[in-house]
Amino acid sequence: MFGLRYHVASLAAVFVALAVGILLGVAISGRVVDAGEGLEEELLRDENSRLQEDVDAARAAEEAAAQQGEASEQLLARTYPVLMENRLEGESVAVLFLGPTDGSLRAEVEGALADADAGAPAHVISLDVPVDGAELGTALEGDELLAAYADDDTDFSDLGRELGRELVEDDTPLWGALSSRLVEERTGDIAGPVDSAVVVLTWMPPEDEEGQDEQAAADVEATTTLMEGLVRGLEGAGIPVVGVAPSDAAPAVVERYRDLGISSVDDVDVQAGRLALALLLAGAEPGHYGVGDDTDGVVPPIEPLTDEGE
Repeated sequence: MFGLRYHVASLAAVFVALAVGILLGVAISGRVVDAGEGLEEELLRDENSRLQEDVDAARAAEEAAAQQGEASEQLLARTYPVLMENRLEGESVAVLFLGPTDGSLRAEVEGALADADAGAPAHVISLDVPVDGAELGTALEGDELLAAYADDDTDFSDLGRELGRELVEDDTPLWGALSSRLVEERTGDIAGPVDSAVVVLTWMPPEDEEGQDEQAAADVEATTTLMEGLVRGLEGAGIPVVGVAPSDAAPAVVERYRDLGISSVDDVDVQAGRLALALLLAGAEPGHYGVGDDTDGVVPPIEPLTDEGE
């Protein structure tokens, strides 16, 4: 039989063993925690170092791009006069505003023509929009010359095509008969052949079509079809036709030029855009040029000018 003293001694040994185990566990776990924290800190330092390298590389690339952009601008500024000189010499250019005249855009277009030695536009026309389809239809029906274009009070695409064709040629009976109804502003004589045309879209259909009454919707349709016809008539005459817009224009404007099937320049308010316009009017490769998304380049391929005797 074991006595009380033995049991007490045994319990004391157990408690001592537990205490030693606890102390050893704490010591070991402390070292593991310390080692884990050290490893985590090292990993964080490595990650921060990599991130800083990425930031530095991105900053360097941004600075290089900015320097390249500045160099390109300086190069264009120095070569622009040479590239534009005589580019449109002797060319007759029409400017058609599909909507009211925009004075600043008109100045940019006329500046580009002057820089390319084309002189002033042969004529500048802005449309009085929206067109009153019913009133225009009545006017067409009441004139023997115009009655053939009075089939529909909302579809004036045939009339527009003939008006566009007339802008390129000498004979302009339709413009003579309808100018008081269709033209808001005009500079120069409409009659007279032209070699190319600039189109400036300054009117767009209202976005809230559901809020329109029946007459307003009909007038929008009449205006849209007339404009489409005008552009297609110009294009069908076989001359370069270029739609222009400023660099801050709504994407819908350039998209409309695409829908109409004509070339476009989305930044006519800067030198690169004016150069692109002159090149396209001179017969460069058709396309959509500028700094916006989904363009064919900043400018078309540049062909050198040669003297006629060469």
